[in-house]
Amino acid sequence: MIVRPGSSKGCSSLWLSGAGAVYALAALLPSSVAAQAGTAQTQPDGPDANPSSTVEPLTAGATSPAAVPGGSISQANPPVQDGGTGEGDVVVTGSRIVRDGARAPTPTTVLSRDEIQQRNPSNIADYVQQLPSLGVGNSTRTTTLFANATGGANQLSARDLGVTRTLTLLDGRRVVGSGLSPAVDVNLLPQNLVSRVDVVTGGASAAYGSDAVAGVVNFILDTGFTGMRANFNYSDTDQGGGRVVTGDVAAGRKIGERGHLLLSGLYYKGDKIDFYQDPRNWFEPGLRLLNNPDWTATNGQPGQIVRFDAGYNSTPGGVIATGPLRGTNFLPGGQIGQFVFGPIQQGQVQAGGTVESLPIRGALLPEDEHWSVYGRFAYELSDDVNAIFEGSYAGNDTVNWSAVYNRQGTTAITVNRTNPFIPVAIQQAMDANRITSFQLNRLFYDVVNSPDQHIGEAGYNRRQDRVLAALEGKFSGKGRWRAYYQRGHSDVWYTRDNNIILSRFALALDAIANPAAGGVAGVAPGTPICRSRLTAPNNGCVPLNLFGEGSLGTAAVAYVTGVNEGLRTRQDLDIVQDIFSFDAQYEPFSLWAGPVSVAAGFEGRKESFKATADALSVASAWNVGNFKPGGNGYAVREGFVETLVPLLRDSVVARSLEFNGAVRLTDYSTSGTVTTWKAGGTWDVNGQFRARLTRSRDIRAPNLNDLFAPSSQFVNAYLDRTQPGSPQVPNITLNGGNPNLTPEIADTWTVGGVFTPSFLPGFSLSVDAYKIDIKDAIVALGAQQVIDICYGFNRPQNSAACDSIIQAPGATNLVNATILTSGVNAQNVSVAGIDYEASYRTRLDRLYSALPGAIDVRLLVSQRTKDETNLPGDVQPPTLGTFASLKWRGLLTASYAVGPSRTTITTRYLGPGRITNQPVTARLGIPDEYNKLPDVFYVELAQNVDVTIGGAKFTVFGVVENLFDQDPPLIPSSGTSFGSSAPYDLIGRSFRAGFRLRI
Repeated sequence: MIVRPGSSKGCSSLWLSGAGAVYALAALLPSSVAAQAGTAQTQPDGPDANPSSTVEPLTAGATSPAAVPGGSISQANPPVQDGGTGEGDVVVTGSRIVRDGARAPTPTTVLSRDEIQQRNPSNIADYVQQLPSLGVGNSTRTTTLFANATGGANQLSARDLGVTRTLTLLDGRRVVGSGLSPAVDVNLLPQNLVSRVDVVTGGASAAYGSDAVAGVVNFILDTGFTGMRANFNYSDTDQGGGRVVTGDVAAGRKIGERGHLLLSGLYYKGDKIDFYQDPRNWFEPGLRLLNNPDWTATNGQPGQIVRFDAGYNSTPGGVIATGPLRGTNFLPGGQIGQFVFGPIQQGQVQAGGTVESLPIRGALLPEDEHWSVYGRFAYELSDDVNAIFEGSYAGNDTVNWSAVYNRQGTTAITVNRTNPFIPVAIQQAMDANRITSFQLNRLFYDVVNSPDQHIGEAGYNRRQDRVLAALEGKFSGKGRWRAYYQRGHSDVWYTRDNNIILSRFALALDAIANPAAGGVAGVAPGTPICRSRLTAPNNGCVPLNLFGEGSLGTAAVAYVTGVNEGLRTRQDLDIVQDIFSFDAQYEPFSLWAGPVSVAAGFEGRKESFKATADALSVASAWNVGNFKPGGNGYAVREGFVETLVPLLRDSVVARSLEFNGAVRLTDYSTSGTVTTWKAGGTWDVNGQFRARLTRSRDIRAPNLNDLFAPSSQFVNAYLDRTQPGSPQVPNITLNGGNPNLTPEIADTWTVGGVFTPSFLPGFSLSVDAYKIDIKDAIVALGAQQVIDICYGFNRPQNSAACDSIIQAPGATNLVNATILTSGVNAQNVSVAGIDYEASYRTRLDRLYSALPGAIDVRLLVSQRTKDETNLPGDVQPPTLGTFASLKWRGLLTASYAVGPSRTTITTRYLGPGRITNQPVTARLGIPDEYNKLPDVFYVELAQNVDVTIGGAKFTVFGVVENLFDQDPPLIPSSGTSFGSSAPYDLIGRSFRAGFRLRI
């Protein structure tokens, strides 16, 4: 073990026996020594990792952010890896300063490769998402049908502030977004080469620019890896569906004396969970949240009621909803039954009577397939200069589908007596009762063109490529520089099958019997035809038989969806990101406490896109989607400077005291100039206790989606506040970008400390408090929010919102109104909390000589103390304590290793909460007995066994997730959608097995 004399003076190791691996040195030595020793090797794959595997002199992450032992509790134990110079330098995520023994004033959690592999996740992003400091981002488990082309993407969200306020980096560099949003799809990163993940939970815009409001997640690659490693695993669920197969491989080798080549590839295939085929045992089909029909503002009753007997007031084969024949239900095969309408009718939903389950035919988990390939070549041009070339190509294909298919936001259809498909018995009853028409409520589950398709089947397809050319070098003195050019490109296309063409659908609904006189030539009299063919005999219309599920007719479905003509809802996005960056660091002089470090740099970035759409979407002819073409972009020029100033060293009041400050000037072509800054410091009192403080000004600039998203049109049903009882009525929602948006401004405080007592070797504790206030936050109000604000429903009335509502011609209500929902700088957001981290690692023979093996325990807890989101003049109850912002979250990992075996138990904790903080007697209030949510524990058991066969080292593993098959709390929702699942597990117990190979 070699350390620098100046850093090791006065230090003593805690214990050391046998062959010590690098990842153990952080527990053995004081942090400054461990930090230097940690750069001597790459992160090992396990206890038997190759000790001679060294980091190349200059890696792509040399000046990229990384973790430091002083960053947090998690940094006291894992080593510093990949990204040092091999000369004892420490790279710090959240800072551009690279220096021996540096301390980060911003809290940073580090997940080492070894720690990740203890749990053997199928996807590294799903593992990272479980950190208590991260909220619910986007993943295949949370992404919905329409999400700005991000379906199937795995994106991270710190502090529950959203994926656009969390900056995700690869080796300290930006990555092109997975859609018009800059949020990165972690699925497409080279996961087998990740040596660690640094999670900075604090503002870092001064170091990295826009989006680093809630934090930074930096995936550091093992760029110096030599050899070959592979991974394969298979998982399945206890209750059916959701099988996953994944495999990846990576190989690295030296090329001559100065070159190094690195290659990797990954494949992932996840099957769907169809709620209809693989229902979960926790599901309550009739659970729904409804308006209390007896509520008034003064009678003290709850505004909402919870019913377990709710469902659609429509059926898959159609039910007559009006007149003397009300309740006549059309079953498959021409059968007729009786449907009971419940006493509570609200839009498409009823309570009581016959229960037609609401979301049972939807997807609980979509189909997901993704893959990636990555290559890197580094060459030492001289002892001081490296050239680096990187390239990657990745793809993602996801299929999802909706739970029900409505026409223009309603299931109601007017059927005339002249419709020849009406069963004879009903025709006779209509004649007897002199009925000329009736309203038919029908769920179009059978608008599919083949048996293996689903309702409203939507596909998200993404291809992403990236190329990088970089030069890195060292100055003759103490300093370094880096320059690179990177081009990223995302090609995203969204398709929707089984979408209906509204004009054709209207024609196909109006069926008549072909008259003998004046009918369509060549068609036998009495044959069902579309009425439109009497005047346009060659329009191709095929009538729909509405009576009974599966009766629509293959030719009729093909006509209304246009499938035989190659018609399909589609949008294509072509997104390009170009980055040129130069930064340098130098130590210009020294003070009484050590050298002063200064880093400075410049970055130019350009992002642009082009969107195309099918002709029917452009004409707004489809039932849903109707995307529009467009394109635009923006340019960013940034310059920054950062300094690290040592103020005290080995004094009576401090072992060390350092100041860290940074400022960044950014010029946007769309919104002008903005300045971000950071000021902080670390105070090492005595080598055992270290305090830290940071104050920063951060930004989230409007992205391509915020500014220039092409408009798209959706038809849905919303509550009409102009009518008594607020019935659900069909509305048109029109969204798109707003080029007048300006950056969000965030002010962040973090303060905390780290305790590593000498009397308990291997133990560390950290506590950090944070507060983030965002003003002028960009918010795209939902259509229902716009309506409620305009008419002052359960909030102060604001007539400005009425400008976003366009009523249908001649209408006095909101039936078929158009609601505009573009983003505006109008929201204020404030969150605060405390993060706790504790870890303990030791050999058991230190506690009792006869005990074999070693234990490694780590606890992470996040306490949320504030979460408020409001519009000016519209103060709503805080979200804090609801399931969307739980006060307590925790993650406990305990591992026991003996010989070749290692057993790990992980417990994830979600504290108690509420569905809403609205007062019970408010219109949106819920009775307490249904509003309270219990705390939940999810337990995971993992077993790893190392096996050596010849020169190959295998690790065979098995994992049981959600060991006790913990059901999620039941969260009823209004309307016809699922209750929100986040952050609970809806899948249930699952099993995973596989192996890792290292040669």
